[in-house]
Amino acid sequence: MEPIRVGIIGFGMMGRMQALGCFGALADDFRLAAVCDDHTPHLAAARELFGPDVRYFPDYRRMLDECDFDLAAVVTPDFLHEEMATACLRAGRHLRLEKPMALDPGGCARVIEAAEKAGTVVQIGLELRYAELVGRMRERREVLGRLKMLWCHEFRHPFLAKPGSVPDWIVRREYSGGTLIEKCCHHFDLFNDFAGARPASVYAVGDHEVQYAHTDVLDNAFATVEYENGTRANLSLCMFAPPAEGRPGLSTLDFGLLGDSGRMELRGDELSVWDRGRPGVESYRHERVDLVGHDDEIVPSLRDLVRCIRTCGTPDADLRAGLSSVMTAWAAEESVRLGRPVEMREVEERFEVDYPA
Repeated sequence: MEPIRVGIIGFGMMGRMQALGCFGALADDFRLAAVCDDHTPHLAAARELFGPDVRYFPDYRRMLDECDFDLAAVVTPDFLHEEMATACLRAGRHLRLEKPMALDPGGCARVIEAAEKAGTVVQIGLELRYAELVGRMRERREVLGRLKMLWCHEFRHPFLAKPGSVPDWIVRREYSGGTLIEKCCHHFDLFNDFAGARPASVYAVGDHEVQYAHTDVLDNAFATVEYENGTRANLSLCMFAPPAEGRPGLSTLDFGLLGDSGRMELRGDELSVWDRGRPGVESYRHERVDLVGHDDEIVPSLRDLVRCIRTCGTPDADLRAGLSSVMTAWAAEESVRLGRPVEMREVEERFEVDYPA
């Protein structure tokens, strides 16, 4: 089959990484057709890397109007996701949209409406779903029995600097939605996926008195999600911890599941599985190829995307996952602001959006 022609919108650090290490690693399936970025240095960097065989645009609307391609990959700052995603869908393109899907559930609903009208394939960039050891946890889920507790622990370095038309947009809530939306929608997505139930309420506490005292985004937080089936999940996040030497990429993430029959813990690139009914511990290790970014997770997600475009299928990280992760993360941000638990029905009523069934 002919390669899927890709137009990348946004050529900052993530856009560049995906173009080279992810789409570039699947050259039989994807061909880069166009790059768009309104930040002149980014566009110049793309020209230097890819030369005359790729078209370059400073405006995504011109790219959609003037360039013929199949898949739009939106890798821009969060506050542009909704606007650009809906435009790409109205233009009839397949879409890979970076997380978060939008800054709030209302924005997610508008993207979903555009996607339903377009009838094209949409994947949300929740690539932790595609991590090898997360997949192994799904395969061994029966070991847990009835799942009761989930946890995610990430103590990490601060956000990297973000050059562009809105410098350091990531530490401004109006542009990122807040740390628990921008950074942690990944984590809430894993909670929602494994819990297999609708969140009943979210209670979160946090502040921005250390790394981000000069901003309005959180630099540390605890968040607890209560699910309707009795499962509980807890997130602990710190954005001013020293770098974890020798633990790059996904390995900064500790993720665990505990049921009435067993337990699974992902620490670094190692997974341990305990079964109450059998002695000993099962261990699995992921041999990481990319030691800096998330190529090890994004490349498998793109293989899923290829399959779905070829067969008109639905990606694992779909619109439902995008919406539910933002709804949960938005409730956590609101809980910190209000100083009390936020029920999911409050979020639904506020935005007139139902939590995905």
